[in-house]
Amino acid sequence: MLADRPLDLPLLREAHQRARRLGRPVLASWTRPASMHDAIGFFAQADPATDRMLWLRPGPSTALVGVGSAYVLTAHGADRFTRISTAWRELVADALVEDEASPAEGGPILLGGFRFDPLGAPSEMWKAFTDAADARFVLPARLLVLRDDVAWLTTNVVATPAEQMPAPGATRSATAVDQPPLSASAWQALTGSVARGIRHGQLGIQKVVLARAVQVHHRQPIDPVAAVRQLAANYPSCTVFAISHGQACFLGATPERLIALYAGTASTMALAGSIGRGATPAADQALADKLLRDPKERGEHAVVVAALRDGLAQVATRIMADAEPRVQRLPNLQHLLTPIRAQVAPGVGVLDLVERLHPSPAMGGYPRQRALELIRASEGFDRGWYAGPIGWVNRAGEGEFVVGIRSALVAGASATLFAGCGIVAESNPAAEYAESEWKLRPMLAALGLPAEHLS
Repeated sequence: MLADRPLDLPLLREAHQRARRLGRPVLASWTRPASMHDAIGFFAQADPATDRMLWLRPGPSTALVGVGSAYVLTAHGADRFTRISTAWRELVADALVEDEASPAEGGPILLGGFRFDPLGAPSEMWKAFTDAADARFVLPARLLVLRDDVAWLTTNVVATPAEQMPAPGATRSATAVDQPPLSASAWQALTGSVARGIRHGQLGIQKVVLARAVQVHHRQPIDPVAAVRQLAANYPSCTVFAISHGQACFLGATPERLIALYAGTASTMALAGSIGRGATPAADQALADKLLRDPKERGEHAVVVAALRDGLAQVATRIMADAEPRVQRLPNLQHLLTPIRAQVAPGVGVLDLVERLHPSPAMGGYPRQRALELIRASEGFDRGWYAGPIGWVNRAGEGEFVVGIRSALVAGASATLFAGCGIVAESNPAAEYAESEWKLRPMLAALGLPAEHLS
């Protein structure tokens, strides 16, 4: 651990004085160079009973690790994005910040995520994450930031008036009883029925993403840190994340960025359309060529591209996207990828963009509301934070969010793994089920469980 944590006493005294004068919480934050360069080690050494969040992003290499909670922001309902954004702006507006030339990811940063669907019935499985609200963000007591070979440690303390509670919150109704996940045959029957409904125009949608939840059990407690290390080693092109709260840890290696915003430039991606990997380079290329020619996969991909462009259109002065998708190769799958960049209007923050883009057709479907209604009615489980936006925002409103897929919720010796497939008119239930199996296997291996757990 970083044992030396010097208190900036003058800054703290000023924060307490300002909090008493204003009658509201005031943040004191200071950033110093750090000697710690092991992000996963910093996460591992923290007290498991505290809030912990790990974020590892490739190209350029960036790691953020938040430990403890100086302040917690929560929100409930459809306006959860705006509530979090407003509360964060209010907190940093009065903040006292000493930032010694840290990168954009330094200084006070809020880390957390959103429940996929605030209108879905919450379940006992996600109680640690969603019992209080549909959004939960933590201003960590300590934040380690690594960017290439440079390390920074930010310390955050929130001074509050004596009569005030330190953090706002939200409440929700009691959680629902968890239902058993759909069996393999039931899930394939569902996807077949939905595909027929789309073909015959009965559902009013072009696409819906149907997910599976697979529960697995180990003989001994599952080690999230070991899983994160394996994911980081085996999936270097993905963003690896882990959010530990209470007795639960939500972790994954996601290939999908929802949105990043730096200096007025927003970056997102359409990632839709999948095929397996070949045993030889020639076979691999043949599969990639097949994916690029497949009208079903190309059509599904085009829907996502159009929806992302539409979501950015009202706040962007310029949108740039490749005319044709390319193939992104992961160790177990190949996907169609179209990067999209946009120049956004002044005053637009990353949480404004998250609200516009979530869920994209790659995670929910199209049209969005009809697809979400179908998911609630038929999927059979609470997605919780699965497929929700996971990320961070700095005091300037910049930040980055990924989609919480290729993921699992771990608690003790049990875990629930998640995988989804885009269902369109041409979907074949057996092929979609096989694709979901491909997507589940990397997480199963990272948790130290054999593939037989999927059967």
